[in-house]
Amino acid sequence: MKQIIKIASVLFILFILVVANIVFYFHQNIKPILISEMNNTLAVEVAVEEITISGLRDFPNLGIKLAKVSVDESTPYYQEKLLVADELNLFVDVWKLYKGEYVIDKVVLRGGKLRIADLNYRTNYDITKPRTDGGTIVSFEIKDLKLVNCDVLYEHRPSKFKCNTYTPLSTIALKYIEKASNLSIVAELNKTDVVSGGEKYIVGKDLKINTEIAINPDEQIVTIAPSDLQIQEVKLKAEGTANYSETSAVDIQFSNTNTTAQSLFSILPAHFVSSLDNIDLNGDVVINGFFKGKTYGTNYPALGFDYALKKAIVGVKGQDLKLSGVDATGDLTIPSLGNLRGAKATCKLQSAATKNTTIIGNIEVANFEKPTIKWDGTAMLEAAFILGLIDSSAFDAKSGVASIDGKLTLTYDIQKGATVPNSLRYAGTILLENLSGTLKDPKIDVKNIDLNVSADNQKMVVKSAHFSYNNTTGTLKGYIEDYISLLNEKSNAELVGQLAVDNLTVNELYSAAAVKTSNSPMVSGDLLPIKLTLMTTLTNFRFNDFIANKMQGQLLSNRISIRMPKCEIDALGGNTIANIAIKKWGENHLVDINSDLKKINITELFKQFNNFEQSEITDKNLKGTLNGNIIAKIILDKNYEPILPKLYAKVNVVIDNGALLDYKPLAELSAFAKIDDLKNVKFKSLKNTIEIFDQTIFIPRMRIENNALNLEIEGTHTFDNYMQYSMSLSVAELLATKANWIARKAEKRVEKNKDGGLTAYIVMEGTPDKLKIRYDRSTVKKNVKEEAKKEKKKFIQALKGEGTLEEETSDTKNYDDVWDE
Repeated sequence: MKQIIKIASVLFILFILVVANIVFYFHQNIKPILISEMNNTLAVEVAVEEITISGLRDFPNLGIKLAKVSVDESTPYYQEKLLVADELNLFVDVWKLYKGEYVIDKVVLRGGKLRIADLNYRTNYDITKPRTDGGTIVSFEIKDLKLVNCDVLYEHRPSKFKCNTYTPLSTIALKYIEKASNLSIVAELNKTDVVSGGEKYIVGKDLKINTEIAINPDEQIVTIAPSDLQIQEVKLKAEGTANYSETSAVDIQFSNTNTTAQSLFSILPAHFVSSLDNIDLNGDVVINGFFKGKTYGTNYPALGFDYALKKAIVGVKGQDLKLSGVDATGDLTIPSLGNLRGAKATCKLQSAATKNTTIIGNIEVANFEKPTIKWDGTAMLEAAFILGLIDSSAFDAKSGVASIDGKLTLTYDIQKGATVPNSLRYAGTILLENLSGTLKDPKIDVKNIDLNVSADNQKMVVKSAHFSYNNTTGTLKGYIEDYISLLNEKSNAELVGQLAVDNLTVNELYSAAAVKTSNSPMVSGDLLPIKLTLMTTLTNFRFNDFIANKMQGQLLSNRISIRMPKCEIDALGGNTIANIAIKKWGENHLVDINSDLKKINITELFKQFNNFEQSEITDKNLKGTLNGNIIAKIILDKNYEPILPKLYAKVNVVIDNGALLDYKPLAELSAFAKIDDLKNVKFKSLKNTIEIFDQTIFIPRMRIENNALNLEIEGTHTFDNYMQYSMSLSVAELLATKANWIARKAEKRVEKNKDGGLTAYIVMEGTPDKLKIRYDRSTVKKNVKEEAKKEKKKFIQALKGEGTLEEETSDTKNYDDVWDE
């Protein structure tokens, strides 16, 4: 027995030494052995910087640590390593492996990057070589696979699906039996991006997943057991199947018990909720939906869900506007995520209210690329709520309520950013009551606006409209033809009716027209968004200093022009019938005026029109009654100022019982001619046709007559106040004597006229500050020659018996004798 014990002891010691030497050898040569074995087994190259194994104390459990591991792709796709990891740890039971049980107790991948792709006919992770013995692995299990601080990128090319994420910790259990695989996954995924069909569905969101998955490789189907999925704060239940073959497809159902609407909106794709960026929604929402359909090639799956919104609060961001107690139900269906034209959403708004605002009705939106929006319901909206919805900061509403009861339909083209032409339809009523507030620029106190409108599919009727602001009041009544084109870029809608306004002061509205700076482009060729045919009456009308007791006529507009073809104006002490038109002229505006004036007080005319923006001849210098016709074409620039070089006017006037008083050029002429009566010239009638163009006033020869003198004048007067006048001044006998013109006659500066007096021809040239006046001797000599020709002709006719040498009038006097005396 002792011998047997000794022999056994020796053998055990030898076994221990052999095993120790084997372990030592294995430990010393593990790196080349493992790398060699892996490269013999795998179809791709594996690189390991360092390999360590656990000691005998853990036997038969064996721990292997691989540091700085990299594995190549089986099919180059990302042009990167399939796997790169700082550390890969494997823990296996050697006896189980020896008995043919392929079980890995634990795998830990730390600091890794995985780049996985399913391509059209292969993958980039098919890294094992076929077995040479023809055998297959019947079962395989990884009890615990942990991914710690790893980046994961997965792409499924047939379905155009891509997922990019980072996991601080994910735990996976994998069991492979007879080709079928079962996985249990508890994962935390941060900053996750999910793209399908080129559309981004999840962007930078945090996810948590707790699921079990069964993979059938024969049918290429993944079955997802009821699972928990959390995206940000939204918790969902999901289950279904996914086909990962070349004809890939999904069929997944999801639901939640309770989620805040704000959280749900935060996870929806941006192109789904971009139109709701201005809406602040708080409340609970329950959803129940599906994600189903083919995903390969040009196919896109369908998405749909029902929802119920409970006791929500809807507000406008940046505004103190809210609807509380909002209860609504509805659904969303998108038959193909690649084609939003078939998408449809409905909302049944059961209640929504706050103070004086309530909304109840049904909303339907079809075709998310060019959505058709339908509303059927009633609403009572505070004015402040409406202005908040349209983000109007130019008007502060104090009061006002709008009541809407009807059906609205319109289609919006998202790509063009405009309503589809002629898609607007409304059948119902709109009432606006007691709207008041303040318009900020310019400051206008809106005291009250009331509006009563009804519509059907053809016509919109303005039953009544009353408005008052500052001291202005007005009424409007009529209808809008072709109102369905109101939102068109080129609308054919026309407002027909009667407009009456009292105490209208245009200057109060001038800055409200948003006068453009010279650098601001004109965005449209239209002056108005709608055509007009309005019988208009304006009483106590004011513009600058101009006051009209009454203006009446038909106001017409075809959008690109505004005109009143026969406007009757009671102003300036007389009456005017004017044809007034304004239209776009390139980037400017053309004002066209053709008016007939009767008994206009010329002093008031100059006074109320600010002396036509000049200071040389003003209302202080003029008196009389004006009759005549004025044609004017005025081009206004972007600031609505006249472009003077392009101004044209033709004035055909008669001034009766007139006077020209204290006019400086005539005062200068008075001093030159030594005739005091020229300082204040009175006349019974003056008639002329004056033209204005090229910044110059052209005055044809006209005659100013009174008992003492006659003045004929012609010439030009520029806008720079440079004058060139030619005048003939004829004075009666007594006045000529007083002025001592005899010497001037002898010097050929004056001549005898047919009325028995003397006439001087005078040239006036220069500016008022440097005015030069001189006699025009050339005209005198010319007239003497013409008079000699007339006398010669008269003498020859007398010789032939065709005339007489006698004077034509018996009262003709020889003023030469008078001057000689």
